Amino acid sequence: MQKSHIQSSRLTWFTLLLSVILLTAGNRSSAQKIDYARFLMDSLSAPGLHGRGYVEYGAHQAAEFIVREIARNGIKPLSDSYSQSFGLNVNTFPGSMMVNVDGFRLEAGSEFIVSASTPSVNQVFELLFTDENFFENEKKIQKLAKKDLKTTLLAFDRSALKGEAAKLADSLLRDNFLGAGGYLLINSKNKLVWSVWPGEEQKKFPVIEVIEDALPRKAKNLALSIDAEYLNNHSVRNIIGYIPGSVSPDTFLVFTAHYDHLGRMGRDTYFPGANDNASGVAMMLDLARHFADSTNQPAYSIAFIALAAEEMGLKGSEYYVENPLFPLGNIRFLINLDMVGTGSEGITVVNGTIYEEAFEKLVKINSDNNFIPKVVKRGESCNSDHCPFYQKGVPSIFIYSMGNEHREYHSIYDQSHRVPLTEYEDIFRLLRDFVLTY
Repeated sequence: MQKSHIQSSRLTWFTLLLSVILLTAGNRSSAQKIDYARFLMDSLSAPGLHGRGYVEYGAHQAAEFIVREIARNGIKPLSDSYSQSFGLNVNTFPGSMMVNVDGFRLEAGSEFIVSASTPSVNQVFELLFTDENFFENEKKIQKLAKKDLKTTLLAFDRSALKGEAAKLADSLLRDNFLGAGGYLLINSKNKLVWSVWPGEEQKKFPVIEVIEDALPRKAKNLALSIDAEYLNNHSVRNIIGYIPGSVSPDTFLVFTAHYDHLGRMGRDTYFPGANDNASGVAMMLDLARHFADSTNQPAYSIAFIALAAEEMGLKGSEYYVENPLFPLGNIRFLINLDMVGTGSEGITVVNGTIYEEAFEKLVKINSDNNFIPKVVKRGESCNSDHCPFYQKGVPSIFIYSMGNEHREYHSIYDQSHRVPLTEYEDIFRLLRDFVLTY
């Protein structure tokens, strides 16, 4: 009886020890996954990559970094190179970026932004403030059209305009039919969101947007100094690698994520783009590293495509679908990852209402494992790089995470240390298991 008791005790201690070892190994693996994701996100959003735009070759440096990572992890190229190059036209801001209102200098990115189509300008303007009544009064517009406005910035709050007044304001910002020196948009919400896609062309007049609280009362004059450089046929590239399948190597699952962001707005201000979309690239590269391990080789081939110029209007994905490196018909399913750095409220699946079977598989995997709070479906939306593939008939969804823990979007505050990666590991596991069971 004593011997049995000793054996039982030894077995209990052995079981406890084994549990501790397995738990420690699991925690270490988990930490390593988060550490790799952090490394990728920190690297891609670092100041030295200049916001992954077109000033200081930021996007080029990001592409080089991604190539090094996929090569280091044993991902194979689909051709003689990982790169697929193409050209785009883009307006950039490599130098001066100064706004001074009645002697008060405003901070770029936090107190003002400029339209991406703004040209070089170095001038002092008189400010002329209008309201919604102006855009609803044809006589006032006609009267103003007779004046010389070359040294005037017409100022108004675009968000306060509705219906025909809003359409008229948009037409004015597009065509400048009043011949004004430029336009000052007043941001009454005090939250700036920049976009670079208007920079496909460079207009002849500046448009700036200023936080309302940053404007002095009864402001009269605005000094503007902007250095713009328009790049014709600027070379960018998609980065593509793959892992051959063990059973059906000619059939592909595809993961996509755009690596570009907004770049620089002047020499002193850049947009890090940590959640948008360094987080998506990190997830994609993490999955690539996982499946590149011979013990995890998938049945189908998996292609990983880091897409360029999404912020310029899905240019990279549009180029790829017109110049695919393997037939689009060989793609069994595509998952686009864009902004997956949160997750406290789960994930949304764009096109989830279209591909019900795939959506329900994600839901079942999640419910069986209790990975994330919820998996929500959404209908069609051409809001990321899945869209050009979907329009070509490729079964495609777009996944983004939900949560109030990080709400910065297209701002200078979308910084890596602010992105919590709340459910990163469980989203990774959900995608991993989807691949294994699809």
